[in-house]
Amino acid sequence: MKGTIGMDYIMVTLQTDTAQRIDLKVPGFVVIEDLLDMLTDSLNLKKSNDLKLQAEPLGRILNNNKTLDQEGVAHGALLTLI
Repeated sequence: MKGTIGMDYIMVTLQTDTAQRIDLKVPGFVVIEDLLDMLTDSLNLKKSNDLKLQAEPLGRILNNNKTLDQEGVAHGALLTLI
């Protein structure tokens, strides 16, 4: 398919503050801050400048200025909004 070369997607599970879990297919090249903006808009979540993602099994909070790939997020990761 034209235009998709190098566009790697990963399947992750997003857990919100209400313990709701949503399976998502997201591009690994997306900057985490941009992903958070998209998620808060599409899921009608409360926006906050302090919003972060914690990743399991990495066991750490992700840097909002890096991409999912740069942070080592892989298929099957659990991303929790904190």
